Amino acid sequence: CISNGGGYNGYRLLDVGGKERSKSKKDLDAMLDQLNIQVENPVAVLDQEEAKKFLMGKGEQKYAFFMKATELERIDRSYASVSDNMKDLEETKDRVRATLVPAGENVRRLEREWREYQELEKLEESILEHKVHYAWSCVNTIQQSIDEETDTVTDLEKRKVKRLEELQKAQSDLNSGEDQESILQSQMETLTEEAEKAKATKEAIEQDIKTALLPVKKQQQALSSNKREMKTAKKSLASAVRTLKETRDQIIALAGNAESEEAKRTAKLEKFESELAECRSNLPAQKQTVQDLLSQYEDLEPHVDQAKSNTEAATKQFAAVSKRVRDLSAGSGNSLAVFGQKCVQMSQKVEQATSRRQFQGPVIGPIGAFIKLAPGYEELAKIAEKALGGGTLDRFIVTTDADRKLYMKIRKEIHCGNRDCGVFQMPPSAANSRYNVPPSPTEKAPTVASVLTVEHDLVFNCLVDNCRIDQLAVSKTKEESEIDLIEKNPTTNKESVKGGNITTVFFLPRGDFWKIKNGYRSMTSNERPNLKQTIGIDRSAAIEEAKQEAELLKSEVNTARSKEQQIKAESKSIKIKWNQSNKSMMSTVSRIKQLDEAIEDLKQEAEQQTDKVTIDTTDLEEDVNNAEQTISELTKIETEITASIDTAMPEIDSLKKKREEIMARNERVVADMNVVEGKMESFVRNAQQRQAAVEKKKKKLDLLEEALAKQKLVLQGNVDRKMDALEKARILTLKTRKEKERQNRRNSQEEKDGNDEGNIPIQFTTEELDAVEPIPTRKAPDFYKAKIERALKQIANEREKRQLAETDPEVALEKYQRAKRDLDAKFAQIDGIESNVNVLMTDVKERRRRWKQFRKHIGDLTNETFDEFLNKKGSSGEIEFNHKDGRLNLIVQKDNTNEMSQTKDVKALSGGERSFTTLSLLLALGEQLETPFRVMDEFDVFLDPVSRKVALDTMIKVAKDMEHRQFIFITPQDLSSLTSDPMLKIHKMKNPDRDVGEMAQQTLDFASPSSS
Repeated sequence: CISNGGGYNGYRLLDVGGKERSKSKKDLDAMLDQLNIQVENPVAVLDQEEAKKFLMGKGEQKYAFFMKATELERIDRSYASVSDNMKDLEETKDRVRATLVPAGENVRRLEREWREYQELEKLEESILEHKVHYAWSCVNTIQQSIDEETDTVTDLEKRKVKRLEELQKAQSDLNSGEDQESILQSQMETLTEEAEKAKATKEAIEQDIKTALLPVKKQQQALSSNKREMKTAKKSLASAVRTLKETRDQIIALAGNAESEEAKRTAKLEKFESELAECRSNLPAQKQTVQDLLSQYEDLEPHVDQAKSNTEAATKQFAAVSKRVRDLSAGSGNSLAVFGQKCVQMSQKVEQATSRRQFQGPVIGPIGAFIKLAPGYEELAKIAEKALGGGTLDRFIVTTDADRKLYMKIRKEIHCGNRDCGVFQMPPSAANSRYNVPPSPTEKAPTVASVLTVEHDLVFNCLVDNCRIDQLAVSKTKEESEIDLIEKNPTTNKESVKGGNITTVFFLPRGDFWKIKNGYRSMTSNERPNLKQTIGIDRSAAIEEAKQEAELLKSEVNTARSKEQQIKAESKSIKIKWNQSNKSMMSTVSRIKQLDEAIEDLKQEAEQQTDKVTIDTTDLEEDVNNAEQTISELTKIETEITASIDTAMPEIDSLKKKREEIMARNERVVADMNVVEGKMESFVRNAQQRQAAVEKKKKKLDLLEEALAKQKLVLQGNVDRKMDALEKARILTLKTRKEKERQNRRNSQEEKDGNDEGNIPIQFTTEELDAVEPIPTRKAPDFYKAKIERALKQIANEREKRQLAETDPEVALEKYQRAKRDLDAKFAQIDGIESNVNVLMTDVKERRRRWKQFRKHIGDLTNETFDEFLNKKGSSGEIEFNHKDGRLNLIVQKDNTNEMSQTKDVKALSGGERSFTTLSLLLALGEQLETPFRVMDEFDVFLDPVSRKVALDTMIKVAKDMEHRQFIFITPQDLSSLTSDPMLKIHKMKNPDRDVGEMAQQTLDFASPSSS
């Protein structure tokens, strides 16, 4: 129930037990709606004002009452409110859509930035690729270091084996060496004897040179004296000629201008004598020219012969090399063919003779077959072969005189040339053990003994004795050899070679060499700079090299022939000039003879004349002749002295050349003696020194083993570094691949939901790492590092140029996706609003259509109910609805059987009829409501008494007929005519007390005038 009391609004909702359940008006309204109690409906609760409008009002007011009573007006207002709300929603939608324009621009800007980041990500992907290549390049670099260090370990192990062999050999040689010492003593005696003989020969040659120089010196002194006399004679001749000319000029002057015979004779005589003097003065020069040309011709003759010899030698060498090419080509794969076809034949003959036991001792050869290049010295092969000297590799080695004779016989049988298959003879003891030669003082300029690996001890000892391979060093460049080998004494400023054993150093590329003698360095150029290589090459390579050598020799032959022809042409030209000069000299001599005879004839003719001029020029002419005779004799003497000196000089030059050869040989013998002496000293050391050598080798072996262990540790460290670098490279490769896959997924999902599947895993399984294949790289790590730095700089420049707000592409993508989601959400809201508006508009239209149907249906029901109420009084009626104009009109037929009693003007009815008709309409409207209560508050106050009574009686009767409704009538009228019964209850309120206190009610008399 509802209790009126308590609470701020005075109402409480109580349950059956009287317990309070709610004080909310909302709950009260819900209960009233549930019970269909419409307190605002004028039909349910009719007050005075509404009753007046209904009973006294016009058709429009009745229509409005009808709309309000049937709730159609409230529903229509609800629909209008919905339409207004829809318009508001449309305006809100347009306003929101307008506000989303900057957001859309922001999304497009963020999308553009993200696209630009995607462009930058391409560069970043390239950086990832470069980083991967950098990592694998580091792995490859470490692998190269491992390979090099592995080679170093292998080399150290080989050196260890070699050192061990040397130690074993030193230990075995600790108590040996007597035979070697006797051999060295024998060599020393032989060299000493040879040195003494060379010294004696040198002294004898020097004495011969001194003896031969004595007459030459005297001749040179006589030649100097003769030149001085020649100068004096020439001055006397010039003075005599000048005096004779002056005298003859005087004779001519005395003779006057007359053309006497004497004057003519004198003029002719003067002319002849002048010509004679000129001829005689020109004659020595002509003789000297003839002599010079003859000397030039004679000087060129040896050059011509030498050029001819050079041409022949080059031709022979070219023929030999060509033959060698043919021999190599026809060698049927024999490896000895590289040393010449004769070498192959000689080797076969020697093997046959050895198998027949014709040789007493070992015969080894050719030498080149036992020589190989030591590892690491392949570049020095040509210069080492140059240092050995020509004609060494095809030689054979014998140990006895009988074997030498037999070898020379075999050599002759196969028709070997002078340069083919030479022979070295070594003492028999040289085959017992290998010489102990000192090591190279430096690795960059090694000795020939270090560059070559000689398999046979006898061959090695032979090369040491005959080619001095332990004293010859080779190098790639002159500068490198000088830096590594030369030592300079700061005190004496003299140079020396490190170690003291090196005598000559050969260097590439031409094969030139330098040596130091007496503290001063000298260099000699190679006349044949085209170096060849026979050692360490195969037969096909030897054929190719021989062909190249043949081409070079062919060029040399052509050059030699050209020089020969040039020298011959020059000699022929000088010979022609000599013939011409000789003819000119003979012509001058003949002319001198003719002039002498003509002058003599003129003088005899002058003596026969009686009237001759008194001045005599005979003495003066005799002086001139004497001076010319003296010059002629002195010229002859000078020629004889010069010829005598020239004759003696070749013999002296030959003696000097022999002396130089003997001196060179003596120096070589002294050097050999020094070497032998050094070897003797090394062999005559006591056992303690040899033991020290063994200890030294042990120490070297220990150091080598220690270095080998350290190198292995370094190698293991690099292997560990490689494994770490390999793991890092594989992890980086996997991360790069995962990053690419994630990027591809992100790009594919960007159009869908913008979600990412997660970060790249930090840890990878061993199977994943092992499945990564190594990536080959061709560049060093610095190359890829530089590329990474350039790409980073380019990204920074692009970022600065594009003025990107974010530095992290992930943040930029997140911002773009978040803004896009917000924008899409707002657009979705707008679309939702628009969809809701469309649905509401459709629904409102449908509801309005149904509302009109309800309105028509309610109107029809009201009309039927209205007619039923009228039928109870024998009348009939109809309600005419004008929904368009909002008007309600009543059509009443007083007698339902008489259509003529029908009227549309209610005013035409009597008061009772009009009241009944109006009440019938009111009841008909109320019948459409399902409210259980009907309250009418003083509804009849505006009716006249008759109509009021009719209306009240009618309402009571109708109320009793409608037992399902409860009617409550409130009226101030007198109800004494009504009688209460079980269906009609009358409640009368007490009259108010009008005389209580000062505030009692008073009745004012409006008719009397006021006291004022």
